[in-house]
Amino acid sequence: MLPRSVRLRKTHEFEQVYQQGRRVSMEGFTVYALQRKDASHSRVGFVTGRRLGTHGVRNRAKRRLRAVVRALWEYLPPHHDLVFVARQPVLRMSHEMLMMQVRQALQKLSAGDSV
Repeated sequence: MLPRSVRLRKTHEFEQVYQQGRRVSMEGFTVYALQRKDASHSRVGFVTGRRLGTHGVRNRAKRRLRAVVRALWEYLPPHHDLVFVARQPVLRMSHEMLMMQVRQALQKLSAGDSV
């Protein structure tokens, strides 16, 4: 479980990231990122739509993404809010493939910040 201080929890926080942040789409998920000026650490949120399946299926998708993000925590861009939106392929991907895609998405976000 990620500590409460590093999670996005309020609807307006998610909405702000969606509306003002950058988006990177991968096969298994889309990640939105918004740089924050006032923060010392990154925060993350995980979302699944009802189209993905039943609540058990949606929870499994979020758990898989959460585990990968926890393993790659040091690669997260500092001072950012990140929202991961799961897609159907996240359920059938291997853990290694999912880690590779998250790493690639984070690299794309980092490359875009320096431009």
